[in-house]
Amino acid sequence: MYLSFVIGQSIKDINGRELGKLTDLIVSPSEHLPVVSAVRVHTNLKTEIMVAWRCFTYNEDSERFSLTVPCNDIITYEVGEEDLLLRNNVMDKQIVDVHEYRVVRVNDIRIEFSSGRLYLVGVDTGTRGLLRRMGWMHAADRISKAISQIKFLPSIKLSSNVIGWHDVEAFERGVGRLKLKVSAERLSALHPSDIARIVNELDPDQRNDVMESLDVETAAEVLSEAHPHVQASIVENLEEELAADLLEEMEPDEAADILGDVSAEKREDILEEMEPEEAEDVIELLAYDENTAGGLMTTEFFAVSKDLTAGEVIVKLRELAPEAELIYYIYVLDSSEHLVGVVSLRDIIISPEDRHVADIMVDKVMHVHLDGDVEEIVQKISDYNLLALPVVDEENRMQGIITFDDVLEEIVPEDWRKRVPRLWH
Repeated sequence: MYLSFVIGQSIKDINGRELGKLTDLIVSPSEHLPVVSAVRVHTNLKTEIMVAWRCFTYNEDSERFSLTVPCNDIITYEVGEEDLLLRNNVMDKQIVDVHEYRVVRVNDIRIEFSSGRLYLVGVDTGTRGLLRRMGWMHAADRISKAISQIKFLPSIKLSSNVIGWHDVEAFERGVGRLKLKVSAERLSALHPSDIARIVNELDPDQRNDVMESLDVETAAEVLSEAHPHVQASIVENLEEELAADLLEEMEPDEAADILGDVSAEKREDILEEMEPEEAEDVIELLAYDENTAGGLMTTEFFAVSKDLTAGEVIVKLRELAPEAELIYYIYVLDSSEHLVGVVSLRDIIISPEDRHVADIMVDKVMHVHLDGDVEEIVQKISDYNLLALPVVDEENRMQGIITFDDVLEEIVPEDWRKRVPRLWH
């Protein structure tokens, strides 16, 4: 049974006198599923009244409602704070399908009769739900069946997609939307890219609801995976303290990209909430043009002195690697932070522990300057099959690295970019 079947029904009393037309059902929370507690009727006197369920009986065979009392003896119902008007509050609203990781619209509402009561069971977001509401379902079924019998034409599937009410949270009164009934535990179980796909389709308030329900680490990953314009919207609407926490979890270059798209006032407020060292890295990156090496680089990389041994590098690597974005390459700097060499992680691992970095490293390091453009960066990464490219200033002092995925974001459409794994994370 669906709501679309009962909307518009004529409501008559025990004597056959018509009270008006059924316009909505009101449900209230119960132990298992919301239960219909009242019926909204548009009376013949052109008024809207809420009639308590105790005044009704329901015929399962005809799927019709009728009053068990005369019209003059009906008991009205006052809608409570936790109540839902199904047509008004649920129909056509957005919900999140956690199985398909997408935002969908409620096309119809499933209700079931049990032990003398009607219960809200779920919502239909499929094509059949929409056709059912429009009164076209039977005609569409006939057309679909006729097409399926024509061999050279593809079949048409008019599917229902009923999402159980347990997967939908109660409507937030006064806001006009449904929220996903997914606890922080359940939502966190989804992959961040799947959560981001959901977040991309929500309105700003809904996005904040989701982000605030996640732990900081997961929320930061979701923010990183979201569309650029969505990233800015999320940060713009979050409390400064939470926004700062999320950005601190991200790589400095990603945080700078996001802050570069928010208002100057919000940016300053967030930077003030960030840890001084983290904020300093981001401020440094914000100073560069976003289409240059300085704007694309991250300031987190792994560097050592050439005087260390392979064994000492491994010990240091275990201590500091969690802070570095990419550890396939170990950069070698002198005391003034000039780039003097590079050594691969593989070469460090297979070398004798007492062998010095100076004897392992490559001293001719392919690099790019801070003002290098995207074309130059792509060319060097491609020509030399690099996973990362070091960025230096005019005096050859190491400033940061540009990773393969940073370049990918500049040259490859997003839909294709999602197919390329970030192998180094």
